[in-house]
Amino acid sequence: MKSKTVILKLIKYIPFSSVKVFLLKTLFGYSIGRNVKIGKSIINCSKVIIGDNVSIADNNAFSCSELNIGSNTMIHSGNVFMGSSGFSIGSHSRIINNHYFDLWNNITIGNNTWIAGRNSQFWTHGSIHTKTNVKDLSITIKDNVYVGSSSCFAPGVNIESINLIGLGSIVTHDFTESNSIIAGNPAKVVKQNIDWRINW
Repeated sequence: MKSKTVILKLIKYIPFSSVKVFLLKTLFGYSIGRNVKIGKSIINCSKVIIGDNVSIADNNAFSCSELNIGSNTMIHSGNVFMGSSGFSIGSHSRIINNHYFDLWNNITIGNNTWIAGRNSQFWTHGSIHTKTNVKDLSITIKDNVYVGSSSCFAPGVNIESINLIGLGSIVTHDFTESNSIIAGNPAKVVKQNIDWRINW
């Protein structure tokens, strides 16, 4: 395990993305598609599947059991993905800068979804259910969701497709409706029957 960490740190500073991809595939068996660009980031996961045309910028840290990134997805800089479970994001999605993903349990993000701005946090542990394992504390954010800056997600939250989470929102429970704007502390539906992709 230590040797893998040392090798990954060395690979991080290789200036040519194609060389990084070759080494990650050859040394660790990662599945990486075509035209993938990886900056100065560390990907230390047991299983990795990355689709075509993915871009991972500098200063990202992935440390989890399983990482799955869909095609044409971009992960900008300074994001942390840390824990013993898995992280999955679909195709044509975006994660912008300096977000934190606690992977005590799984986090799943859908297609065409944006984790926008900066400094949002996604937590999957911290209650009595972490010790008892009687409740799944995984987070699921479905397709076509826009998450504004500095939003916080409590363990076990599920967000239905086609919703906008306003910046600074504290999301403490599931939202099963679509075509809504969700905002506030605690977050609630503040506007319905609106498609943020068209009207926002």
